[in-house]
Amino acid sequence: MAIQTAAMRKALATAYGSSAPYGAVYTTAPGAAAGTEPSGGSPAYARKALTWSAPVTTGSTEVITSTATFDIPAGTTALGAGLHSAATGGTYMDGGSLTSQAFASQGTFAITFSLALA
Repeated sequence: MAIQTAAMRKALATAYGSSAPYGAVYTTAPGAAAGTEPSGGSPAYARKALTWSAPVTTGSTEVITSTATFDIPAGTTALGAGLHSAATGGTYMDGGSLTSQAFASQGTFAITFSLALA
């Protein structure tokens, strides 16, 4: 059964963001399990706290987004991104593959995480 009301779609979208307050970058593609996070660099790679937008209605879809900029160590190729329940450790909540991005030198990588719930 499809979700019939905007109120329920908004509630579910908000719960998704609340359950996934930290973003991560991976050097392997995630799936049912998280990918491998990079390490090192100066400034060092770390998960980033996410501030999710309020749900925005587009037709019958609710969309939430959050953007974070990660410090990526030299010699890293970013292949995926994911969401976690904590800054370290915690629970892997969701993730997906990215278009491969190689970093020959230390750099930054901005990722916009989003959920579209119809």
